[in-house]
Amino acid sequence: MRFLIAQSGGPTAVINASLVGAIQRAKEKGHEIFGSLYGIEGILNSKIAPLNFERDELERISHTPGAFLGSCRHKLPNDPTDEEYDMIFKKIKEEKIDAFLYIGGNDSMDAVSKLFHQAENREIPLIVNGIPKTIDNDLMKTDHCPGFVSSAKFLNVIASEFVIDSFSYSTFPICVIEVMGRDTGWLSISLKYVEKLVDGLKVLTYVPEKPISEEKMIEDVKRYSKQPLLVAVSEGIKNEKGEYFHSTNTMDAFGHPKLGGVGEYVSHILQKVKKVKFVNPSFTQRAASHFVSHLDFEEAKMVGAQAIDISESGKSGLFMAIERVENDYLSKVNPISVDEVANKVKCVPDSFLTEDSTEFMRYISPLLKELEAFPSLSRRNWMQ
Repeated sequence: MRFLIAQSGGPTAVINASLVGAIQRAKEKGHEIFGSLYGIEGILNSKIAPLNFERDELERISHTPGAFLGSCRHKLPNDPTDEEYDMIFKKIKEEKIDAFLYIGGNDSMDAVSKLFHQAENREIPLIVNGIPKTIDNDLMKTDHCPGFVSSAKFLNVIASEFVIDSFSYSTFPICVIEVMGRDTGWLSISLKYVEKLVDGLKVLTYVPEKPISEEKMIEDVKRYSKQPLLVAVSEGIKNEKGEYFHSTNTMDAFGHPKLGGVGEYVSHILQKVKKVKFVNPSFTQRAASHFVSHLDFEEAKMVGAQAIDISESGKSGLFMAIERVENDYLSKVNPISVDEVANKVKCVPDSFLTEDSTEFMRYISPLLKELEAFPSLSRRNWMQ
């Protein structure tokens, strides 16, 4: 078989592990595999190249941040008669491609769904399958997404170091951290785990799923302001009117608002309570290849390899979901229809957003078990 693979959307620290997992499995089985440079745009622009890398080079690629093949944010037309589809299928036919694999998030799975149905309707014998990727963890029907665990691990360490540094003095500030998450608060709520890493710390998380007024946020913070406190805010949090706390009033190619600056805005609000320190890890939270989760890396390779196996069997229109077999901890790939994923968002469930976070901690703890707690902040008590 001749495979074509591409990457799309915002990169993660393990997106290239999925790419390498697919390349290695294809080579093991004697298939040819090509890469489309800059996602779907590579097909449209005839930028397709064979992926003939040696073992050592593949190992380096798998640990490289960013999208090795290049990425894009290209939305395929809703009109099935659009000439763009003619161009795509013409190029795929010229290259004698049997299967197309797309590594990406919500919008990428929209492209997988459209190409699958177009191939089916046009009676073109092309297999089209999707490989999950997103730090936002908002893809439906998968326990979690490759990229999320590494970002959560990185953010938990950054936040822990940030608050411990801030607590070096006899009086401590409110610590505020802004994390990615336009539609969902998975990364923000992952920082509840910092309570297990830093003894005596209270973590308040604000997520897009639960609108919050400025007055209620100040009230929350005042309640815990006399103890070590971390406030984690998703970039997409909304007020009680359903409006973003802060946005740039511009849109991306998919019609999504471009966000940013909410952490500084919240920090300004909370200065009414006491001194505030603020940090925004920005794009480093998705690109920290030096701090990749081992579990995340292995699962990213697994979904890439399984996409080859599933496609080889002739199955199409599928998404490589991760299924948790045992809570502590085994997983496997469970292929499902990509139509169950495309253009849908998996929000943080209400049961994960309770005050004690018991259910969420049961979910996240096996994923972050590589992290170790820091010495207790009460270590200073021996001097008093």
